[in-house]
Amino acid sequence: MKLHGILPLLLISLLAQGQTPKRPPAAGRLLVFVDPGHGGDDHGAKGAKGLKEKDAVLELAGVLVQELEAAGMDARLTRDSDTFVPLWDRAKLANQAGADLFLSLHLNAARARQAKGSEVFFLSLGAGDREGAEIAAQENAESTKAPGPDPENLVASILDDLSQEAYLRDSERLAVAIQGQLNKLGGIKQRGVKQAPFVVLRGAAMPAVLVETVFISNPREEAKLKDPQFLHKAAQAITQGVRTYLAGTVATDRRKAVQEARASAR
Repeated sequence: MKLHGILPLLLISLLAQGQTPKRPPAAGRLLVFVDPGHGGDDHGAKGAKGLKEKDAVLELAGVLVQELEAAGMDARLTRDSDTFVPLWDRAKLANQAGADLFLSLHLNAARARQAKGSEVFFLSLGAGDREGAEIAAQENAESTKAPGPDPENLVASILDDLSQEAYLRDSERLAVAIQGQLNKLGGIKQRGVKQAPFVVLRGAAMPAVLVETVFISNPREEAKLKDPQFLHKAAQAITQGVRTYLAGTVATDRRKAVQEARASAR
């Protein structure tokens, strides 16, 4: 299916799932949806000192929203409290709002406690490599509590085609830009951007990535997550990655409209 044939299908799919855009973004600003992973009964990974992933990513998400807005973007959260939002509904919220980008925040965990640094993923409609598939399986576990669309459903197929044809390349570029900034923050040469079949990214009608910010299983990195200064630096790194991505992106109709709105406001 070619890109020119996907856009009409997008409208059909959004209407079919009740995803008519609501609450348009602020005039002249791009909208970024920030998704703090887990929440509620889903604690996510747990550090050696007891820090829960769901709490740490919520704290980081709040700082990231502030940084994105300071950089001239409109930013919103999929959750702003200790509640669980079904994985399939998170991208749906971003679709409804007409978001331009979707960033899902998580924390990595490994048996080797010395593992450190960040990993940024974009969607794979296949199984991906073994390591990525294992991480995705852990993050996708909660999706069984609130199943999403039937994979055989026409609308789900349309959304898959849309993601694959229209947004995967941009998602990869966004992931690379964010990974580069987080590598600098962590003092790591390169962990590399990866693909994996994350449920939370599936169906996002925009470039979407999942950020495993640090390894909560590493006691030193767990300690960093309790440091407001580190959270600020991590949020700045992710924001700079977004800005780097946007600087190299060919303007879409929405971005052109944003630029025109800014020009008329001067």
